[in-house]
Amino acid sequence: MKRNRMLDRNHMVVVGLLAVCVLLTVVIFMVSGDTVPAGLRAQAAVTKEDVAEAYEFLNQEEAVHAALESVDGKVTYGDYQDFLEQLHLWEAGDFSDIFDGGIREGVSFSELEESRNRIAELFDMDVAVKEEPVAAQEPIKAQAMPQTDENTVIRVLLLQGDEPLTDEVYFSANEAYTITWRGKTKEKEKNKVIRAGLLKLSAGESACVESENGEVYLANQKGERSTLGYRGRFVITRYKDGYAVVNEVPIEHYLYGVVQSEMPAYFEKEALKAQAVCARTYIVTQLMQDNYPQYGADVDDSVRYQAYNKTAPDERVMAAVDATKGQILTKGNQPISAYFFSTSHGMTSGTEIWELESCAYLQPVRGNAGARVKNLSDEETFCAYIEHMDESDYDYASNYYRWKAVLDLTTHGDQATALLKKMIKTNPQCVIIEDNEGNRADAAAIDGLKEAQRLEVLKRSYSGAVLELQISFSGGTVTLSNENYIRQMLGTWMDTLQYRDGSSAPAGDMLPSAYFYVQPVKEGIVLFGGGLGHGIGMSQYGANGMAAAGKKMDEILSFYYEGVKLHQLYPGG
Repeated sequence: MKRNRMLDRNHMVVVGLLAVCVLLTVVIFMVSGDTVPAGLRAQAAVTKEDVAEAYEFLNQEEAVHAALESVDGKVTYGDYQDFLEQLHLWEAGDFSDIFDGGIREGVSFSELEESRNRIAELFDMDVAVKEEPVAAQEPIKAQAMPQTDENTVIRVLLLQGDEPLTDEVYFSANEAYTITWRGKTKEKEKNKVIRAGLLKLSAGESACVESENGEVYLANQKGERSTLGYRGRFVITRYKDGYAVVNEVPIEHYLYGVVQSEMPAYFEKEALKAQAVCARTYIVTQLMQDNYPQYGADVDDSVRYQAYNKTAPDERVMAAVDATKGQILTKGNQPISAYFFSTSHGMTSGTEIWELESCAYLQPVRGNAGARVKNLSDEETFCAYIEHMDESDYDYASNYYRWKAVLDLTTHGDQATALLKKMIKTNPQCVIIEDNEGNRADAAAIDGLKEAQRLEVLKRSYSGAVLELQISFSGGTVTLSNENYIRQMLGTWMDTLQYRDGSSAPAGDMLPSAYFYVQPVKEGIVLFGGGLGHGIGMSQYGANGMAAAGKKMDEILSFYYEGVKLHQLYPGG
């Protein structure tokens, strides 16, 4: 990172530094509402100089010191919490309103990402990994293996927010690029931002945007980048209700953007390699599906499939992808459903938590090789298990290994009501409503439920996941029977979340996992639980723990997916 990039803009730097000082001062006292990254140790502390140096690319060492001048001695995570949350917004690319007066001119996404990673390392931080997928799918049925090689193109629908379409698209590239549409090709200079509306596409027409020597990216109305750069090309298609953007990218380059977005780059090499194999296996299975025929795409870029290009690729991640080039996991000559998630509570789950048929290679495994799998479906057994922590568990290093969530059922009533309506519309079989006399009621009764009062676990899986949760309201009861729905609903009432090491932070909008028990207290309700994610397949923090213990990639994969084989789909590097 070069400090002298900004020094020629003296008056802009002064204004910018003042803005940053104000920002830092404000965010130190601000509550974001997002769950902070896992693993921040309350005892971890770094010097102010370390923190300032991590942000020198913005020439804001003085601003950092000014914001933290009231701190005595070293800077702890508690001192710096809200600013790190602001960095999380930067990671998502939403920082267009942070700097005025031109100070962010010349600041690249890679520099922002580098700074965020350096802060993570300073605080010995576990960057939150994303669980995949949100929507349960049946394990892959026997069918022809797709013809795939390193040049196979993956078509990724780039969601605009959560939507597939947007009213307008602004795009550019970091090197000279071309736009091809209606049989003609136009050349554009690097960083020249073009609006799709200028192409006058009719419904059903497409334009291709690609850069031979660079990467294409999306921008905002001001011409500022709103995404990282993308390899391959954009296919921008006009529909009646807006534009869809599909990134067509070779499979191995796609994996650079996936593995980095799904697992922290500082994880052990063998864990990154295992993640690369899982990610490659997963995308091959998606080539066997028909996910987005209306948009000409195989997957989208969200955690519904695999998070893609949310974080700039790191050399360690790219090396892991290259080292496993062409390798996937198979069972009976078919690619497996290589589900993975962030952190287990010391034991993984089978597919019963999604009410799917048992799958031979997706069976519960204990969090360390020396312990036996235990039946945790009994309430008393599960409670005793969660209250105990085993430092030999591979997942123990994650702060989500154990957690405590404080709920306030008297808040967010409108939000809870809206969420229930959405759930019952999507999956009515997962939301059972009864009045106070025990009579079944339809969706119209949701408005009469009123205030939530208590929670009761009705059914658990073998590994302890809550499969059925009864929520008692003043006007009736609701029984939820979907682990994802249960986590979403409880997330609406979650006030704070305390991690394994005792540190805490404002809670996010979703419970970390469905592995919890309920404890009523005077102030409301407390949930004691463990793990982050759905719990099926490979635990990412568990894989990292295994790698740290000297296990190789193939040992990690065979531990979490019993009886599978490594298959070379096409020649490696």
